[in-house]
Amino acid sequence: MNRTIFFDLDGTLIDTSERHYRVYKDILDFYGISNLLSKEEFWNQKRRGRKTSKLLPETSSKEFIKKFMDEWLKRIEDQNYLRYDSLLEGSLDILSTLKDKDDLILITLRNNKKNLLWELNNFGLTIYFKEILVDLPVGLKNKVPLIKDYIERCSKEDNLIIVGDTEADISTGKDLGILTIAVTYGIRSKEFLRKLKPNFCLANLSELLDILKDLKKIEGKL
Repeated sequence: MNRTIFFDLDGTLIDTSERHYRVYKDILDFYGISNLLSKEEFWNQKRRGRKTSKLLPETSSKEFIKKFMDEWLKRIEDQNYLRYDSLLEGSLDILSTLKDKDDLILITLRNNKKNLLWELNNFGLTIYFKEILVDLPVGLKNKVPLIKDYIERCSKEDNLIIVGDTEADISTGKDLGILTIAVTYGIRSKEFLRKLKPNFCLANLSELLDILKDLKKIEGKL
């Protein structure tokens, strides 16, 4: 029986660190604020689980935080900023290896589906996925509704796996009772993710192949 593997995008298959920092920096520059975090400190905080709205200067008013976040939503998925994303090394090789054996589903939370597809095409990612599931990030704590809908439509119940780099991905897997694999090189750190108790933690996406081989051996003995 083929497996269905749900792959997160941002932080799992592509590196979004430069885009996120550029948007943060450009907005603060726009408002004439110079006491911003360095890129290293910005991502150290993000990987510990801090929200971007919590990384503004301590003197920021509620009104300014709202202005910042409104501007953030306008910019974060603009094509001018999406150009700063980069494909993580080895991503295409891993997907190519898995594509003929498993059903690969991309699952992501984005505000602008048109620009998402533009980015996926630029990276040559579209061809690897049987389906692309996308929904708005606002108001969703995880990706359970997207996966539940897919399971119901396609009558998928067994051999489901989710691979991702945030608490949204881990909670989705745990809520649905499916195998959950956390990658620790993305938006959240290994220390942060291990507290959420995924089934596996990967320091490199290439480790996924070894885990899947081991799982196959176990399934073959059952």
